[in-house]
Amino acid sequence: MSDPEARAPETGEGATSALVMGRALASPEAAFRAIAARPLFALALVLLVVAGVIAVGVGFSKVTAEDYLRAVEEGGREMPPQFREEPERLMSIARWGAVVSAALVPTLLYFALAGIFLVVFRLLGSEIDYRRSLSVTVHGLLPLGVAALVGVVIALARETVSVEELQGGGLVMSNLGFLAGEETSKPVRALLTSVDLFSAWAIGLLALGYRIVARVSPGAAWGAVAVIWALGVAVKVGLAAAF
Repeated sequence: MSDPEARAPETGEGATSALVMGRALASPEAAFRAIAARPLFALALVLLVVAGVIAVGVGFSKVTAEDYLRAVEEGGREMPPQFREEPERLMSIARWGAVVSAALVPTLLYFALAGIFLVVFRLLGSEIDYRRSLSVTVHGLLPLGVAALVGVVIALARETVSVEELQGGGLVMSNLGFLAGEETSKPVRALLTSVDLFSAWAIGLLALGYRIVARVSPGAAWGAVAVIWALGVAVKVGLAAAF
């Protein structure tokens, strides 16, 4: 429900996109009060997408063609003969496909997630609009961009990176994926990698951001974010089970 005692948003005048983005990580309450007054999302959105694209591009550049071919075959997919003879060609196609997907899929998800939060908080009595919801979403998810950049640094320091590390979140050891063994099923592995420090940071920022910008109670903000995040994890686990 709407929180009648929430502080009125401070003016966003003079708050640049870069300043708000930096504050979202260092002083989030000030950042979200600025967003409540004047929504800003373009720079944070671009940073998230670019960080993800760079992470995927650098990560795939460290995967050998032989390792990728092995992972494809172990996944039960039939490999065309021409790719067996030219594994580097397969690797090039896979790399560019992954980079394009890293640019398009997360972008669509950010816009969709902002819409979902908008509907939820409107149902809870908030008057938040879509621009502000999108602003909170992309700034709240900035820790995931930080995680991607950390992954870039780690990948650059490595001679090779395995497909499992790249796809399973094992490159940045910030989640419970290290508990998974060779016999661990894909759904369980997906669940373990979802218990992540950067994800917890993002959940906290989203809850704080929507509490301030949507002007709802702390319980409503935390509850909405937790439920939506849990549904996202359920989808991730379901996809892992299906594929």
